Amino acid sequence: MAKYHHGNLRHDLIQVATELLAVEGTHGLSLRKMAQKAGVSHNAPYMHFADKEAVLAAIAEEGFRLLAVEVEAAIERSDRQNTRQQLIAASEAYVRFAQARPNHLQVMFAPYDAVKYPDLLAASAASLDRLFELVKSGRENGKLVAGDPHVMTKAIWSMVHGIASISIAYQTTTILSANDSATDVVSVFINYLLDGMATKD
Repeated sequence: MAKYHHGNLRHDLIQVATELLAVEGTHGLSLRKMAQKAGVSHNAPYMHFADKEAVLAAIAEEGFRLLAVEVEAAIERSDRQNTRQQLIAASEAYVRFAQARPNHLQVMFAPYDAVKYPDLLAASAASLDRLFELVKSGRENGKLVAGDPHVMTKAIWSMVHGIASISIAYQTTTILSANDSATDVVSVFINYLLDGMATKD
């Protein structure tokens, strides 16, 4: 049995649940199994989570917050004057996150009640809003064509999320040759998409 420090039991239980997802999947996850793995009483998880859905929502919220940190760090390392490079950097960070944390990704986009989980809703919205800001900036500086920035943002996100999901479920060679990494895939595909969005000199 794993040993956990229970100074922050809620945090420990989220980590335990995330680990269990890799083995049990969402259907097999239970608060009883979480308690057993964490080495606490069967009732202890109920002090922090009403039910399994609340646990999954907490994992999803943590995932969006971790994703936002990684995306922002990638943007900071890119050329701040180059919208294309920023969008590619953010997209690559998304795929790297998905590959490193597939257990988070599998619950991040499940349907959750916005009224019950407002913090999750805010975290997920903030994640997409950052991409929207980059698209909006690209339009304002004349690097991207005029158009609905919300639609453009969703187009980029949909492509990147698709690449991330495929890279987890299958070998990367499903979409490009064996010599290409997932980030190579992102760069190629996003460049194709941005070529269509770019203004013509």
